[in-house]
Amino acid sequence: MKVQLSRSFSKLLCAAVVVSLANVVPTVVGETLRTDDYTLSVETFADGLDTPWAVAVIDSGTALVTEKKGTLRQIVDGNLLPDAVTGTPAVNDNGQGGLLDVAIDPDYATNGFVYLAFSDPLGGQASRKTAAMTKIVRGIIADGKWTKQKTLWEAKQADYRQGPVHFGSRIVFDSKGHLFFPIGDRGAQDHAQLLNKPNGKVHRINRDGSIPNDNPFVKTTDAYKSIYTVGNRNSQGLAIHPDTDALWGTEHGPMGGDELNLLQSGKNYGWPIITYGKNYNGTPVGAGITEKDGLEQHVVQWTPSPAMCGLAFVTGDQFPKWKNNLLAGALKSGQVKRLVLDGNKVVSEEIIVKNMGRVRDVRMGPDGAIYVVLNSPGKIIRLTPTQ
Repeated sequence: MKVQLSRSFSKLLCAAVVVSLANVVPTVVGETLRTDDYTLSVETFADGLDTPWAVAVIDSGTALVTEKKGTLRQIVDGNLLPDAVTGTPAVNDNGQGGLLDVAIDPDYATNGFVYLAFSDPLGGQASRKTAAMTKIVRGIIADGKWTKQKTLWEAKQADYRQGPVHFGSRIVFDSKGHLFFPIGDRGAQDHAQLLNKPNGKVHRINRDGSIPNDNPFVKTTDAYKSIYTVGNRNSQGLAIHPDTDALWGTEHGPMGGDELNLLQSGKNYGWPIITYGKNYNGTPVGAGITEKDGLEQHVVQWTPSPAMCGLAFVTGDQFPKWKNNLLAGALKSGQVKRLVLDGNKVVSEEIIVKNMGRVRDVRMGPDGAIYVVLNSPGKIIRLTPTQ
């Protein structure tokens, strides 16, 4: 499905996107944002949140929100309920860990399934010294309580790691019953290339937690059978193309080299062998190379790093001019970028949100509105066109 770009074209495209459009920012007028195609109304959907990480929008007045510290909140009839859902799993709220993504089942209306991704503390006791790893569970919320929890995926206990960084994670579903989620390299960059380690990968399971029989490494001895792609440093944005079912993802680079990738079964995306970033002390990562035979090139890379986080395709009827555009959030730069695709290429970029807070998540609601999760301040905004 991927159209292979030449390495030289990829570099030119990336440079054009990053350099020529870096200063294109929206104009804020009162409670609206002016973009190339629309004037956007900015509404506060929820406020007073404690480091919200993700939102799952059920309808225009109903949603679930994770707070990093480990609380799952409900928005009902447009109001944030004061009490968190009780009985949710313990999390290791240390550094980048905590309660991460929340997603609702594609058949949520009939089965009520809610999915959570979180940093699972080994032994259930969270502390800075506790080993942890990303875990995926499913449950049902009934009368404000988390019930009927089922573990869908967890690592071997021997592969849990101490350290506060690079847990991923997002949860998305394709049309064939698969669930995708990434795990960051957990600060052990070389593990991203090892099939017997879960970190530094994107994983694919069935919605019931079983392993698809066509996963790329399902017959590889000692491999984690759930692995879908290899060499991913720390992905915090995943999205399924609404027409092609293709999996797209953004991931954090080190100092520079954030990436947008078209993620394909069994492919190796290079970390830490190739990267456009550097170590935080300014030294090269590994051999300091940006390409190597057998390793995938990005679709776009961003240097300096905007800290890409959250990803969604524009769907619904409210933004027809933006149909199937990608919306990519960025923590450090506090932006939402609109990326226009032509096939498997990004041909232009527009910043539609800036300087409203650190952008942790971007979602399309079933009402066709854009929902943006912000940190500092802890709130969720809702964007709709005024014309």
